[in-house]
Amino acid sequence: MTVAALAAFSCTEKKPGYTVTVNAGDGEFTSFILTNNDKDNPVADTVAVAENKAVFTGQIEGFDVFTVKGVKDGEEPAYLTRFFLENANYTINLEADGDHFHSKIESDGPIQKQSDSLENLIKAVYEGVDMHALEKEYTEGDKKVKDSIMSIVNELGEKAEAISNSFFDANPLSPLALQEAASNIRYIGLDSAKKIMEKFAAAPEFANNRLFKNIQKEVEKKEALAPGHQAPDFTLNDPEGNPVKFSDVYPNNKVTMIDFWASWCGPCRAFNPTLTKIYAKYNKKGFGILGVSLDKEQDKWVEAIKADKLVWQHVSDLKFWDCEAGKLYNISFIPQSYFVDSEGKILLASPSEEELESFLEEYLK
Repeated sequence: MTVAALAAFSCTEKKPGYTVTVNAGDGEFTSFILTNNDKDNPVADTVAVAENKAVFTGQIEGFDVFTVKGVKDGEEPAYLTRFFLENANYTINLEADGDHFHSKIESDGPIQKQSDSLENLIKAVYEGVDMHALEKEYTEGDKKVKDSIMSIVNELGEKAEAISNSFFDANPLSPLALQEAASNIRYIGLDSAKKIMEKFAAAPEFANNRLFKNIQKEVEKKEALAPGHQAPDFTLNDPEGNPVKFSDVYPNNKVTMIDFWASWCGPCRAFNPTLTKIYAKYNKKGFGILGVSLDKEQDKWVEAIKADKLVWQHVSDLKFWDCEAGKLYNISFIPQSYFVDSEGKILLASPSEEELESFLEEYLK
């Protein structure tokens, strides 16, 4: 081969990429969406169904976790499956099961193969167990039946968890471990989150990976909300529509609790009787509460306040999980709470009932 021919070959040689073929089955889908589901840095590709399938092609640096969604005329996109996308070939076969769809992924991608292998090991734990039948028996059974079923379910869960833990212990810096860490980082404390971030930072192959960068962002958010930092200010309306600014509330108390809750949140409602007792005990000593609701219906929010006899101030923008205050405080589950002093400095975040009483007893003495 001449130098000129070699140069021409080098210029036209294609870089490796991915091909994702989605076989539509009987779902009446008009198109499919391939997306990373990242609100901050969204990537999405839409392909119309032709000859009962859609084919996505492209290139990716390293790997990422992507989702396939199906689109039907006049309906919201429906989640179908999630997988590890790398420069490899994928075939996703959809099978209808009533109103739901099962997906089977075939791929020559090494990361997805490893993920499938782990998933199959976990599935084997539940092989031969009819979970739907158990659920029905549990719903209809007496206490003895319920206890027996819970014992079975817990035993199966422990076996599945042991398999998962064994894999991650043996593969602490695998792509699967990174994805697991990125999924759970919001639900753990700052110190643990920093240790996880530092562990993956030691692996240079993850430096530009979106999942690792999301872990870094979560750690930064946690650090900004750590004790000693100024609490983010916000203004939301009370049930009568009057604006309430948080920085106008906390100067009135020695300690103010921001209680993120909602009428539809079972654990929140279950804790409210305890919280009302704590408030009654410590309010005169300087303890105040500002309830921030993640409700989306005014009537249900107001009814819950009255039903649970929550006598402190309440605010909401009725935006559900898009609550502006919730975003400022990185709220991903409820109930959650923050405690600030009279100057708005953060003192504590989401303590247990015992920790809360102990903290108030000490701080307000």
